[in-house]
Amino acid sequence: MPQLKISEPVLDDLGRFISKNYSNYLPNSLLIAQAFILKYQDYGREFGLSAINKVIEDGIMCGLF
Repeated sequence: MPQLKISEPVLDDLGRFISKNYSNYLPNSLLIAQAFILKYQDYGREFGLSAINKVIEDGIMCGLF
């Protein structure tokens, strides 16, 4: 199954969400993804939990968050 590309506005919202809610400590990426999808339910329906979780994991590994 091909992976959906997450758009720049979604990445911007994700970055703002993480910096606002997790300024001192980042919990497991899956917990962040779940909380993000609860707030932005349309993104959850469009991309799914695993795709958003993967973006968060990649961002953490690259030092973006």
